[in-house]
Amino acid sequence: MRTLKRIFSTKNIMFTILVMMLFTFAACTPKEEPTDVLPTGGIAVTSVAVSAAGSATTITTLGGTLQMNSVALPANATNLTVTWSVINGTGSATISSAGLLTAVTNGTVTVRATSNSNSNVYGSMVITLSNQVAANMSATLTDLKISGLSVLGFNPIQESYVHVLSSGETTTPVVTAVKYDSAATVVITPATDVTSENVADRTTVIVVTNNSVVVTYSILFETHNAPVDLGTAGNYVILAQTGISTATSSDITGDLGVSPSPASYVTGFSLIMDSTGTFATSSQVTGKIFAADYTTPTPSELTTAVADMGTAYTDASGRAANYTELYSGDLSGKTLTPGVYKFGSSVLINTELTLNGSSTDVWIFQIAGNLTMASDIQITLTGGADAKNIVWQVADTVAIGSGSHFEGTVLAMTNISMGTNSSINGRLYAQTAVTLDATIVVKSND
Repeated sequence: MRTLKRIFSTKNIMFTILVMMLFTFAACTPKEEPTDVLPTGGIAVTSVAVSAAGSATTITTLGGTLQMNSVALPANATNLTVTWSVINGTGSATISSAGLLTAVTNGTVTVRATSNSNSNVYGSMVITLSNQVAANMSATLTDLKISGLSVLGFNPIQESYVHVLSSGETTTPVVTAVKYDSAATVVITPATDVTSENVADRTTVIVVTNNSVVVTYSILFETHNAPVDLGTAGNYVILAQTGISTATSSDITGDLGVSPSPASYVTGFSLIMDSTGTFATSSQVTGKIFAADYTTPTPSELTTAVADMGTAYTDASGRAANYTELYSGDLSGKTLTPGVYKFGSSVLINTELTLNGSSTDVWIFQIAGNLTMASDIQITLTGGADAKNIVWQVADTVAIGSGSHFEGTVLAMTNISMGTNSSINGRLYAQTAVTLDATIVVKSND
């Protein structure tokens, strides 16, 4: 009996110790706090606003990125940090922990920034993605080349292109392709006859296959464009309706004409009237200067020339376009082959532009807005390209920057200005005025 009592007493002591240890452990273990609950006394975030760098709402370049930003309020909240996420909609994208959004496929996505102090508080913004590889188009290309030059304005989701052949070219140019996915196969079927009237004969077809996805590209070869006929306007290197002026001494090779304005609207040239009364000369001009108030037959000849200038403008503006809105009007640093280029707004040339083609190839630029060329750059002609076959039809102003060199004939609806120490190999035709400043103007070959 004493033995049993001793055993039970020992068990009671051990049980008591065990219970006390459990209570002590529980008291020492901190309670786990929810991650979105602030410590006692903290200031909570009540709202999160999302925006994008530059107030952008789109990504338009292949694989392009956009930095997203967030503002949590109140500004003195205890924890202002957020977690970024993307909700894919018709398009798809990824986003980094720092909020850098990267486009993947076309469509719209919703970017969300969620408060780290309260998961119920977040801000969002819809971003539109374009010019991306569609989700079902793994069989695409990253580049197409014609005779070693990238297809103008190549876009991996655009499947039809036009290429203008050089004058007299009868051999189908070599087309090469760069695959988007190394697992894809590419089959190129060359055009059979680039001189044919049949479109199918002049078309090279490129078929790209990746598993069950097939994408077909085509390049249509067109014969070269006929040059713009300048008529009697071509007799002049500068022709304007309301005036020609130079701020400081310029150097001009070729004839000048102004009509219907009189000679008084030709300023800065110190005109010397010829004894015939039909033209004047100037130390700055290697050629003759004609005005509407000079002796017959000058007035009627100028009237015809101005009319021919208008006809040439209409001809150039009416040509069927081979390329439309190429590079969104920014031709900086580009190399352009022959063709008709149509732009619905202004055109910029901020770095060197190269025109590559033969001496009989034709370039026509149809510009609905302004033509602006930055300072100290140039247009370069390669492959034998000739300025006489280059026409810039501009519906608004033309501004050539200081120290820059221009090539081709300018047909402007309004005024043309040439910056200090600029130069041109071509012609300047304005339906208002031409202004120069220490400009070198050389008439292109006839």
